[in-house]
Amino acid sequence: MDFALNDEQQMLHASAHRFFADHHPLVRARRALPWTDVTQQSLWADMAGMGWMALLVPEAHDGLGLGMSEACIVAEAAGQQLLNLPLAGSAVLLPLWLQACGDAPPESLRDWVRAATAGEGAFHCIADGDGWIDHAGQASDLVVVQGWHDDAVPLRVALRPMPEGAASDALDPTLRQAPAAPAPSLAWETLPIAPEARARVRAAHRVALSAELVGVAQAALDLASAYARERVQFGKPIGSYQAIKHQLANAWMGVDNARLAVRYAAAALDGGLPDWRFACAAAEFTAIEGAQQATRTAIQVHGGMGFTWEHDAHLYLKRAQHLATRLGGASRALDQVEALALA
Repeated sequence: MDFALNDEQQMLHASAHRFFADHHPLVRARRALPWTDVTQQSLWADMAGMGWMALLVPEAHDGLGLGMSEACIVAEAAGQQLLNLPLAGSAVLLPLWLQACGDAPPESLRDWVRAATAGEGAFHCIADGDGWIDHAGQASDLVVVQGWHDDAVPLRVALRPMPEGAASDALDPTLRQAPAAPAPSLAWETLPIAPEARARVRAAHRVALSAELVGVAQAALDLASAYARERVQFGKPIGSYQAIKHQLANAWMGVDNARLAVRYAAAALDGGLPDWRFACAAAEFTAIEGAQQATRTAIQVHGGMGFTWEHDAHLYLKRAQHLATRLGGASRALDQVEALALA
């Protein structure tokens, strides 16, 4: 399979990286702005204006009707700049549910997708029963999901406002979390999606998070490589010494493997390949491993300076750890890969 981006995907790649570098630099990510900040709402509207919320929306619903390959390009660029808005939920999960519902999607789901594609609403999705809410105060609404992980029960969704009250710092200081207090009665809608399709949508959402991990890993590697070229010890850049050079080379291999695995998983989902489950599990594992290796290497290369709160290196490490935790960790992904391989 050819993993080279075609002309349209290269344009999307360039525009996404340029957009996030200009509109969401790390100095802004550090501020962990809430959704009520007008600049956050403006950024979300600009992202929608670029068409990124409509990538996976079917053409019948006024979307672009593209695939996970394109969505992962944008997710990687967002991860590289530590975007703290709910991209995976709004741009991947909701449109794919809409697509999987066929000719009979609930009107509420249509409305949420319309709001996201118009840049008017940022929807973060959580499983019913989750103890903590990510993007607390950094999204306009929460979509609560029953049957997210259990295909034996109906898949039901309901909208609830973002809980009031101050959100606390997460492990990743660019994000905010809040306890998921029990909500009052909600207006539940059942999504008529078959178990196989539900599993595919769930896997696609996880692949999007894996793509964000690849972006985090690439940014950490770029930061470490730049420092290794400019920091001089004993008359030479420290990157010329094998102790540093080998660490960076190993990190590069981890990032490259992760990117290729994510691209194959996206292609497998788009093309309906028979090994899509294995491809998605492998993408999760390699993305977690690659991101953790690259972010740890970045801190090591920077030495004592890399451990300080003032330096950006720790932001990448913490975002990588946060996403890895949300995916269940490397051990879970490896167990899934092993189970699918033996099956």
